[in-house]
Amino acid sequence: MKKTITAFLTVGCILVALFACDQGEKRVSLQFKFKPDTRLFYKEISKGTAKVTEDSSVTSDRYAELEWTLEWYVRRLLKDSTAEIVETRTYRYTTLEKDSSKSDTMAHTDDMTMYMKPNGKIVDLEPALTRESKLSYLKSYIEQGQPVFPQGELAQGYSWTQSTKVILPDGPIEASTTYEIKSFARERGYDCVVIAYDGNMAIPLEPMKEENYDLISGVDRITSKGHLYFAYKEGMIVVQMERWLLDGERVGIKEGADTVNTRIQIEYDVDHWLAGVEKP
Repeated sequence: MKKTITAFLTVGCILVALFACDQGEKRVSLQFKFKPDTRLFYKEISKGTAKVTEDSSVTSDRYAELEWTLEWYVRRLLKDSTAEIVETRTYRYTTLEKDSSKSDTMAHTDDMTMYMKPNGKIVDLEPALTRESKLSYLKSYIEQGQPVFPQGELAQGYSWTQSTKVILPDGPIEASTTYEIKSFARERGYDCVVIAYDGNMAIPLEPMKEENYDLISGVDRITSKGHLYFAYKEGMIVVQMERWLLDGERVGIKEGADTVNTRIQIEYDVDHWLAGVEKP
């Protein structure tokens, strides 16, 4: 009788322990929760360096700072819950040559309309006229760099990889980014899931005519590594921090010159955060 009681107690303890462990594992669903007429305001600051080399000669080596103000206006939801979002970007770009006191500042504002699924996948873009020439680039960048959340409830330690086959002049490659749920945290007043990511992108450039320059071909190779804080109850990004590196190659013709091989190297530390929300 004593052995039977002991056995029941042992099984009971195991079940309680398993139940306790199962109850303690936090799981959340990752989805953007857009509502019509909502406005999300973001700020972003990128600081780093930008270096340009033409035919092995350095033509520019600068410190750079890029300040963004972004607004997402949710214009409407389609029948399949796709959100039509008007994104307005205003930026201020300041550079300072490393070997002199020469600085330069420019500012610009434009907008585009994007169509985003609740899982974060952007299915279409309608850029402003100023961005139309770069539509192919934008689509490639978003396809490779925008996180698309998996379905279901996810726990700490869960990871996924997004891969894209990219056709480059020297052959196809696979660009990929791996995401992992690292922890849960309270950030800027929101309950967030902390997602680490590490990825690489390769974006081919299409031939283009610019003032005094004809681009023949090129490719930007980009690596990004960072963390984003996603408010899973409200369904929005709250904070994102990353190290962003670009190594770009260009082959083009300058007016009155022969073919020029250009290399662009950019290194940025990027801070992106939610500045405010306006609800209808």
